[in-house]
Amino acid sequence: MYVLESERCFLRKFIVDDAPMFYKLNLHPDIFRFTTDPPFIDVAKAGEFIRSYKGYDREGNGRLTVVLKNTLEPIGWCGLKFLDDEGEVDVGYRFLPEYWGNGYAAETGLTCCKYGFTALKLERIVARVHKENTRSIKVVEKIGMSYEKDILYNDIWWKSFVLLRSQI
Repeated sequence: MYVLESERCFLRKFIVDDAPMFYKLNLHPDIFRFTTDPPFIDVAKAGEFIRSYKGYDREGNGRLTVVLKNTLEPIGWCGLKFLDDEGEVDVGYRFLPEYWGNGYAAETGLTCCKYGFTALKLERIVARVHKENTRSIKVVEKIGMSYEKDILYNDIWWKSFVLLRSQI
């Protein structure tokens, strides 16, 4: 059932039982300040998203639900995603606010990057971070990513960070 494991977390594919967590996750205003994803209007819509998620069908990667080992409680998601427009693989994450500041994003993000380099044989992984999201910038720097350039996406400026296989 679990795809990856970090020190404190399991990472697994999304399941419909994650819908309440996804709905709650997407309600927080600070999350929407730094993302272009629309919120789910209810738990049922979050469930529809999970049922239709195709991320695992491409390139052997996708976003994964992060579950605490000690409680088996889902606390967010993390994982790799192929960016069609750029031909790049992105590491992304989103956690419930009550788990912010505990190192889960950096821990699981690095786990996903290592998987990308070893199992998927990727040469580079990127992260796109809203230019004002200082917390997320700190996370990608903890992972070991370096600033590469600014990019304009959906009329918003983002900072692009990169991690190379040779750096792991």
